Amino acid sequence: MKKLIAFDLDGTLTESKTDIDAEMVDLLTQLQKIKMVAVIGGASFKQFQKQFLNYHKFYENLYIMPTSGASLYKYENGQWQVMYQALLTPDEKQQIFEAFDKALKEINYEHPVKTYGQIIEDRECEVVFSTLGQEAPLSARLSLKFDRRPEIINAIKKHLAQFKVSLSGINSIDVTRLGIDKGFAIEQLETILQISKDEIVFVGDAIYEGRNDFAVVRTGVELVRVSDPTDTKRFVKSLLVLP
Repeated sequence: MKKLIAFDLDGTLTESKTDIDAEMVDLLTQLQKIKMVAVIGGASFKQFQKQFLNYHKFYENLYIMPTSGASLYKYENGQWQVMYQALLTPDEKQQIFEAFDKALKEINYEHPVKTYGQIIEDRECEVVFSTLGQEAPLSARLSLKFDRRPEIINAIKKHLAQFKVSLSGINSIDVTRLGIDKGFAIEQLETILQISKDEIVFVGDAIYEGRNDFAVVRTGVELVRVSDPTDTKRFVKSLLVLP
């Protein structure tokens, strides 16, 4: 009997950086009436609002964990309250930006001719590199032919030994402090909600080595691997005993 169902966001509840659909909203609303629900993603809280919260109006039993679990929000007294937040210092951010600059030069990396918005974004608790920019449409990201992110990660790790660097989404790289990841998020939920790992399920589309969902494996919670939001809907329906 599980008490908490934790979900990845992009690729699990929604397509990457796209708005949640009405059916998923309805299923999660029903699920929150019988279970606690957490959503953990690499996105900023602002992106969570745009992509998820603006459509999801039932906030009881809902915990939001942006920036790969570096922060936790709960809806109380009519607004979203920060329960904890592991902010990067200005010096840490500067170090990360400089490391990207050095790493990209070392591998002779050239940005795509057409990009959309910021390439490297400061999300306060993490810094995120996106090959095509933070505002790239899904169609552009899916059509990208060459993925040099593994090469970039290998180069940047030489300069950021004290940070965690991992693949995220379709064309992003997340940089957080060591120990700040989705596994950390699960551990925080255990402590704050006073539940055991045996009472938690994590649902994600990228639970394999090198991706940011993989950090949850070390926590020992039950894992449900899904391929896309449609697969997630089938899983939630099974919890709700729906056809």
